[in-house]
Amino acid sequence: MDSRILRGLDRLLDRYIMACLFLSLIILTWVGVGNTAAVSAAGLLLCAAGMGQPAERADMKFFLPLALYNLVSMVSAYAAYGNITDGYASTQMIFPVVYLLMAALSGEEAQLLRRLCVLWTGAAAAACAVQFVFQAVAEGSPRRAEGFLSNPNAMGIFLVLGWFALMRCGAPKKGGRWEALSPCLEPLLLIALTLTLSMGSFLALAAGFFVLFAERWRTASLAEALRYLCRLLAKAGLAVGTGVLLYLAAARTGVPWVCLMILAYALALAARWRRMDEFLEACPGAAAALTLPGVLAAAAVIAVRPSAIATFGERFAMMRNGLSYIGAAPLLGIGPYQWRLVNLADSDTYFNTWHIHNVLIHTAVELGWIAAAALILAAVRFYRKGPDAAGEAAFSAFLLHNMIDTSFFYMPVVSLLMLTEARPREGGTALRPGLVRAVLGVFAALFAWNLYGCLRAA
Repeated sequence: MDSRILRGLDRLLDRYIMACLFLSLIILTWVGVGNTAAVSAAGLLLCAAGMGQPAERADMKFFLPLALYNLVSMVSAYAAYGNITDGYASTQMIFPVVYLLMAALSGEEAQLLRRLCVLWTGAAAAACAVQFVFQAVAEGSPRRAEGFLSNPNAMGIFLVLGWFALMRCGAPKKGGRWEALSPCLEPLLLIALTLTLSMGSFLALAAGFFVLFAERWRTASLAEALRYLCRLLAKAGLAVGTGVLLYLAAARTGVPWVCLMILAYALALAARWRRMDEFLEACPGAAAALTLPGVLAAAAVIAVRPSAIATFGERFAMMRNGLSYIGAAPLLGIGPYQWRLVNLADSDTYFNTWHIHNVLIHTAVELGWIAAAALILAAVRFYRKGPDAAGEAAFSAFLLHNMIDTSFFYMPVVSLLMLTEARPREGGTALRPGLVRAVLGVFAALFAWNLYGCLRAA
């Protein structure tokens, strides 16, 4: 066997926790809103990995609210169904385990893990584009790109988080492999995002842009912040505009194969993206001029999907319906997956969906006020960790999306956010290895119980 392969395997074994975390993201990408058996198997793998190298320090002010949310979710499921498997906790309990394992990573390992996650997000974006073009050319029926997550809205915010994670990866070293590859990922992510036509994800991206602008204004001058914002909008406009052309060529021309020409242009744009970035940085006037096409591209996305406005109206009506149940059972809520049933029975519009498109309202209704308060505490703790512009932008985008959608209940979306933006060692508390192993042992027992229940029911 080649000596380089052997050295690579040795490095991988030395970083087995990082490898397991990345493997868990790949597994969770395929399960969407959750598959208890698959998530339990992945959870057991992570618990076993964490036993060998327990974290020495972790931020308990984030971990404890997250664990409390899962505990209340388990109790709520037991009260509703008589077991802990039929609910959200059977899948979401993997998140505290992921957080504990991330606390065991060194700074170099965390950065490498972030880059691997960005590469996986780029692969998901490429799959989105290929799926869309195949549907257009081979089947003659292009649809909103769903990608690996089988849902365009979830796929959209997944790509948005991947874009912000790319921002956090830092400037690539000259001559390195990352330098050659990373610039190509940015337009690819934004083009695939456009093909999802996810309005909520575009709003989330805009919220992230605003956070980046505000942070640059805080640390520099307003003029510098405006120049930075113009570069962001110019690049986004070029990529999104290309995505719009690709969609229109496939869906509105009557000659779907024409989209292959736009796809070739998109690949050329990605290949030369680094030069475009350098040009916009060197010529602020050109970046400012290109902000107008960026605004027009955003308007084109709305024009391509005019039903989006009505969809937002329906979501607000859904939130209003959810608020009518928010005090029905404040301690444990009405139970996981029960809102759809009570909505079916009431006199209001039946929305035919499992989740209220506002995660905070949905959590308060189905799991109770304690679970909702725990999520708020975890979110507040994230913002109190200190300045990290790209991380705060990504988290702000995620929060906004969850005020109008349900991405919190999609396993790969939360996993990607945690693996790329969480900083568990900062502001952390020293932990005894025995205590960490005991906590992981409890989670392992819960995963094993859920896995046994799934196998028995099969």
